[in-house]
Amino acid sequence: MEKIGTFCLRKSARAARVLSAVIAASAGLFLAPQAALAQSDTNVDARTTLIAPLSLAKLSDMDFGDLIVTTGGTVVLNPDVVTTCIATGGVVHTQECQAATFIGLGASGQRVRVRRPVGNTITLTGPGTDMIVTDLTINGGATLTPVNSNPNWERFLINTLDGSFIFRVGGTLNVNANQAPGLYTGTFDIRIDYQ
Repeated sequence: MEKIGTFCLRKSARAARVLSAVIAASAGLFLAPQAALAQSDTNVDARTTLIAPLSLAKLSDMDFGDLIVTTGGTVVLNPDVVTTCIATGGVVHTQECQAATFIGLGASGQRVRVRRPVGNTITLTGPGTDMIVTDLTINGGATLTPVNSNPNWERFLINTLDGSFIFRVGGTLNVNANQAPGLYTGTFDIRIDYQ
């Protein structure tokens, strides 16, 4: 037993000396001046593109024309280049109708979002019960290529070289039975932004 204890003691003392030597050598590595590392430079470009701000102007108001009403119905205003109005129910449509038309200027090739009014409706007030325009539709014609849509907006790509574009807004006028004669008017907001 005594030899085993002596042997273990010697081995432990030797292990302690080896460990001390390893620690000293390691400390020397961290404390000694480091040799210069090889360096490499890489050029990286930074860039941005400034695009023209969007502008928008109204060319014409939305006009459903003159109506003769008996039992109520609807007038659907189609916002194509040649605007048409189709009456249903007890509504007779006379005179020409006209889509609301807007002209804009942006950057060619950029995507632009055209937002419909809140709730996708317009309220027309006059001498009788209010009339509501629903199902607003936006047509970008030849200057805007449709990309995506939802009930709140239409997204288009500006496809003219100078960035100019025209779009039209139509909808469905809901006419009440025995609507009182007179002029009915309302306003709505159109908002555009880049996407």
